[in-house]
Amino acid sequence: MKNYILLLLLLLLFIPFLTFSQNIAGTVFGNDENGKQPLPGVNVVWEGTNDGTASSPDGSFKIKQKTGQHMLVFSFVGYESQVLHVHDSDPVEVVLKPNLELEEVTVVKKNRGTYLSTINPIQTENIGGAELHKAACCNLAESFETNPSVDVSYSDAITGAKQIKLLGLDGTYSLLQVENMPNLRGLATTFGLTYIPGPWLESIQVSKGAASVLNGYDAIAGQINAELKKPDSSEKLFLNLYRNNDGRVEFNGNANIKVKGDTLTSGIFVHGHDLSKKNDNNNDGFLDEPLSRMFQIGNRWKYNNHKGYMAQAGFNILTEDRLGGQVNADRNMVSSPTNPYGVSIKNDRIDAFFKTGYVWPDTRTALAFLSNFSRHETESFYGLTDYNANESRLYASAVLTRDLNRAATHTLNSGASFIFDDFNEILYNQDIQRTEKVPGVFTEYTFKPNSNLTFMTGVRVDFHDEFGTFVTPRMHFRYRMGQHFTLRTSAGKGYRTANVLSENTFMLANSRPLKWDKNVMQEEAWNYGIALIQNYTLLGRDLTLNAEFFRTDFQSQLIVDRETSADYILLTALDGKSYANSLQFDLRWEPTERLDLLLAYRVNDIKQTIGGELKDKPLTNDYKGLINLNYTTNLKKWMFDYTVQFNGGGRIPIVASDASVAVADQKFSPYTVMNAQITKYFRLWNIYAGVENLSDFKQTNPIAGADDPFGPEFNATNVWGPVMGRKIYVGLRFNLNYD
Repeated sequence: MKNYILLLLLLLLFIPFLTFSQNIAGTVFGNDENGKQPLPGVNVVWEGTNDGTASSPDGSFKIKQKTGQHMLVFSFVGYESQVLHVHDSDPVEVVLKPNLELEEVTVVKKNRGTYLSTINPIQTENIGGAELHKAACCNLAESFETNPSVDVSYSDAITGAKQIKLLGLDGTYSLLQVENMPNLRGLATTFGLTYIPGPWLESIQVSKGAASVLNGYDAIAGQINAELKKPDSSEKLFLNLYRNNDGRVEFNGNANIKVKGDTLTSGIFVHGHDLSKKNDNNNDGFLDEPLSRMFQIGNRWKYNNHKGYMAQAGFNILTEDRLGGQVNADRNMVSSPTNPYGVSIKNDRIDAFFKTGYVWPDTRTALAFLSNFSRHETESFYGLTDYNANESRLYASAVLTRDLNRAATHTLNSGASFIFDDFNEILYNQDIQRTEKVPGVFTEYTFKPNSNLTFMTGVRVDFHDEFGTFVTPRMHFRYRMGQHFTLRTSAGKGYRTANVLSENTFMLANSRPLKWDKNVMQEEAWNYGIALIQNYTLLGRDLTLNAEFFRTDFQSQLIVDRETSADYILLTALDGKSYANSLQFDLRWEPTERLDLLLAYRVNDIKQTIGGELKDKPLTNDYKGLINLNYTTNLKKWMFDYTVQFNGGGRIPIVASDASVAVADQKFSPYTVMNAQITKYFRLWNIYAGVENLSDFKQTNPIAGADDPFGPEFNATNVWGPVMGRKIYVGLRFNLNYD
C-alpha cells in the first residue's frame, strides 16, 4: 500500500503536462495620510459573482482567471471600491482611496480549515476552526487527527498520557506555545496536551524546523502555537457537550463580555470532564484508560484603545485526578503488593499571563512585552513507587520592532528574554532541587524587497546559570518562482533543557526502576530543511502540492535506554550519533465543489546510538500515510469527514537477561486507523456524531506481565499502537454571536 501511495504522490507532484487555468496576481495598496501602504484583507472578487479571494498581509493577491470574466472588484472597509479590467497575466497594482461611507462586502467561499502559508518564510501549516470541527477535538492532543505532519500516540498503556511527534521526533523537541509564549513544559510535559480543551481553540500554527530566535532557543524540530479564542471576537456565547460509549462526559463553555464596547472586553472559559466507567475490553485485568476527573476555569481581559496601545491579561486554574492500573485499584488504597496495582496522579496547576504592546504612529516602530507564570504541583504513585513534585516557572520577553525604511524592505526585531524555573522532585526517597535562571538577548533581520523574496536571519545569546553562555543562530529563506512555485530553505541550531525525570514519569509503569546520572541536562542539535510548494488550478479548482525534507543532527541528547540493562531503565547522555530525517509529500485539492481532498505520505528515518550501537529509535513508525475527505453540502447544512491513517511498522525494544546474549530486534507490523464524523448544522447550534478507530484495531497485549504486575516481567511502556478500541461519540455545539 505505501508504495502505491508514494507513487501516486510523486506522479502528482510533477505534472507539467496538465493544462492549468491562468492566474491573475498583483498587489493592493491603501493611500491615506500615511502614504501608500500595502493593504491586507482586501476582498478581490469577479464582478457579478461570489468567487474571490483576499489580499495577504503584504497586500499581494492571486485569483484564478474565470472564463468570460475580465472585471475584478476590489473592496475594503473604509476605502472606495474599485473595478479593474484585466486582460492578461501581468501583475497588477491597485491603489484604494479612503471613503467615509462604509458598506459591507461579503465574499462567499468555503473555508478549508487548514492551509500551507506561502508568505511566511518558515514552513508553517495553519489550522483553523473549520479543521477543528472535523473531529471531536476534546483537547489539543486530539486536534491533530486529520493532520499529516503531527503524530499523536499514547506514551504508555496505563496513565492515558498522550505524546505528539513532529518530524518523527518526540514533542519535547517542539516548542509548545500558547499565544506565542512558551508553555506546557516541565511537569506539564506528560499531560500538558490534554490541558487545552479543543473548543477553546481559535487556531493552531504548526511550524517545522528552526523557528524564529524571538521565540527562544528551543524548537529543535519545530514549533506548535495554540491561539485561544479572543474576548473581543464576535462570539458571544459558546457551549459544547460531548459523550462517548466509554463513559466519558465533557462540557466546555466560553463567553465574551463587552465591558466597554470594543475597548475593554473579557472572556470566561469553563471546562470539565469525567470518566467513571471502568473499561477492560481486552480482559487483561487492567483499565484500558484511567478513570479521570478534570475541572478548569479561566478568565482573560483585553484592552485596545485603537490608537496603537493594546494590553491583555488572564489566568487559568486546573485540577486533575487520574486513576489507572488494575480494575479494582482504588485512589485511597495503600500501595502494597497485597493490593491491586494502581497508578494515581493528581495535578494542580495555575497559569497567568500579561502581554502588552504599543505601535508609534508614523514612526514604523513597535514595542511588545510578553510574560507568563505557572505553578504546577503533582502527587502520584506508580505501583509501589511514589513521585511528587512542584514547579514554579516565569517567562518574560520584550521585543522592539523597527521598519528601517518606509517600504518595510528592511525590518529589525531586537529584544531580551528571561526564564526562571524552580524545580523540586522526590523519587526513590531522593529530594532533588534545582533553580534555572536564563537571561538572553536576540536580534533578527528581515529583508523583503518584494512579495516574492524574503530572507530572515537571526541570532540570540543566552546566559544559563548551569550550562554557561551559548549562541543560537538561525536562517530562513523564501522565494516565489513565477506563479506556481514557492521555495523555502532553513537552517538553525537549537538547545533544550531536558528535565530527565519529569519528562519520563510514564516510564515508572514497569518493573525496572529508573537510573540516571543527572536530573537535568542540555540537549543540542542542528536542523536543516527545504520545502517546495506548488499552487495550480486543476479542472478549475485549486490544487496545492507540497514536498519537504528536514534533517535534525544531535550533538547532545537525553537517551531513554530500555535495552542495555535488565535491571534498570537508563536515562543517559548520548554517546555516539543521533539523527532524524523526515521526507513528506502532500496534496490538497477540491476535486468537486465543496469536497476537499488531502493525501499525504511521510517517510521517517530516525536513529540513535543505544548501548554503543546505532539503531532505529524504538516504537517509531517508519512511515505514515493519510487520506482525509471532507464534504459540505450546499449552505453548510451537513458536513461529512472521513480520515484513514496508514501507520508503518517499527522496532520494539528488547532486553536480554544476560548482557552477553545478543537479542534480535522485534518489529511491530503496519496498521490502519479510520475515523469518521457527521455534523448537522442549524442556525445557532450543530450536532455531531462520529467513530474513532472504526476498524477496532488494538495493540495485542500492550501490558506485558499483566498477570503479575509486581513481578519482574511487568512493562506497560512498550506501546506502539492504539490501546483503545472503537470509540463512538456524540456531541452538541451551541454558538451565539453578537451580530
